[in-house]
Amino acid sequence: MFRKCFLLGFLVVVLYTTSYSQALTVDTYSNQLLFNIFKEKPDTAIRSFLRLYTPSLLEKKQGPAPGGSKDASQYTAEIHSFIFTKHPFFTGSFTTGKLDFFCQRFNEPKGMQVYNVKLWFEFDTQQEAEMAFSKLVETFIPISTNKRFSSSNGARKAEFSDTKGQNGFNKVQIRLTADNLDHHDFKILFETENDF
Repeated sequence: MFRKCFLLGFLVVVLYTTSYSQALTVDTYSNQLLFNIFKEKPDTAIRSFLRLYTPSLLEKKQGPAPGGSKDASQYTAEIHSFIFTKHPFFTGSFTTGKLDFFCQRFNEPKGMQVYNVKLWFEFDTQQEAEMAFSKLVETFIPISTNKRFSSSNGARKAEFSDTKGQNGFNKVQIRLTADNLDHHDFKILFETENDF
């Protein structure tokens, strides 16, 4: 009886994992890492922050405009940071996380517009940082069509692209680096662009 229950439970887990991994794309996982801020319903953990600092993400769901507006006299540049200690979609161990919103504040009716975001994970130990980096890389490897890995001066970078994707985030990169200037020794930076 125990074997049958165990096998049934194992089968359910395998089928659920397989169907979940088939639906996962570079765009889907990137949006999850960014708390689904560019989707119809951002994660509840970040909604109050968006309401206060970037209400345009709650009212109109579009991805960031690459490069934003070029005329500096029409807007004021701002950066807003959402600090967190738990992430709803990433279960790796980290000390703190930060989602930086690069914004342009225009006169009404356009208001505040987000043109780029960067996600940071901070770690106190190299082992935690490397495990989290590996976990992110292992998630992107099967869902991307192009991959490139490099390292320089002790920093590691992984770039992923999805040539099958039509819209959304099709290029991402993850960087792992030591940071001797901050109180956390190691950082991972997730960006929605790369050099592919």
